[in-house]
Amino acid sequence: MAAIEDISLFRKLVELKSFTAVAEAMHLSRSLVSKRINRLEDKLGVQLLNRTTRHLEVTEAGRTYYKYCVQIEVTLQEAEAAVSEIRRHPRGVLNINAPVSYGQMILPEIIARFLVKYPEVKVNLSLSDSLVDVVGAGYDVVIRIGDLNDSSLRARKVGATRLHVFAHKDYLARQGTPTKPEDLKTHNCLIYSLTRGGSINEWRFKGKQGVEQVSISGNLTVDNGMPLYQAVSSGLGIAKLPCFMLKAFDDPEIVYLLPDYQAQEIGIYAIYPPSKTPPINTRVFIDFLAEQLVAMGGDS
Repeated sequence: MAAIEDISLFRKLVELKSFTAVAEAMHLSRSLVSKRINRLEDKLGVQLLNRTTRHLEVTEAGRTYYKYCVQIEVTLQEAEAAVSEIRRHPRGVLNINAPVSYGQMILPEIIARFLVKYPEVKVNLSLSDSLVDVVGAGYDVVIRIGDLNDSSLRARKVGATRLHVFAHKDYLARQGTPTKPEDLKTHNCLIYSLTRGGSINEWRFKGKQGVEQVSISGNLTVDNGMPLYQAVSSGLGIAKLPCFMLKAFDDPEIVYLLPDYQAQEIGIYAIYPPSKTPPINTRVFIDFLAEQLVAMGGDS
């Protein structure tokens, strides 16, 4: 197959009917123009042009080839225009993965607004609290909450939430209310097993005396935020829960404990495959997500 550059060169030569004019227009030497046309003729096995010292005539084969050259260039221009249009306007499939509770409570409303604004996009949303293979699983965007491991993937912080310590009034009526982190050692503390950046059996608190770390234990360990919240609401024990979950359920029977200690803030990140320029769908969704979380007032 002939190189696109040679096709374009031949088309211009037919239209200008002059090696010198083509050389000047394309900023090439006349000898190079002639060499490339000879190479094209050798590749095709036909003579495209009859040359004399004063005249240039296109052969029958050359006229036929010229028509196809024009069609090829028009097709390429249309292809570039189509790709450019896609680059400007999101469309097609966007594959998103997110933590289960966050994907159930926060993302549906945001994704719905996104799809209203960009109706040509189709979102595939999957939920998992475990680490996923962003590239291998074919995800465009993965939402994660908490510390990120070092990775070749790219990430953008789009928001934050806070972890508070909560318990139901029924549990506190039976077991008493802790007033300092040390008191948690004698309580049934419900554990989230996918905590990143430390031991799942150690909780950290920041108070007036600095950072305090306490070892905790309990009779329930889960890898999903929803059963953790449900266990708290049933009066089983004490758990660290993100504030977006408490806002969603708004249960007045669940009590915020240790108010004198600063709640732990954790980042919300949009992770995406490494790329010099992320696809338009990915970029627009991440921008939209960040804007929506700000509009929701933070602590999402």
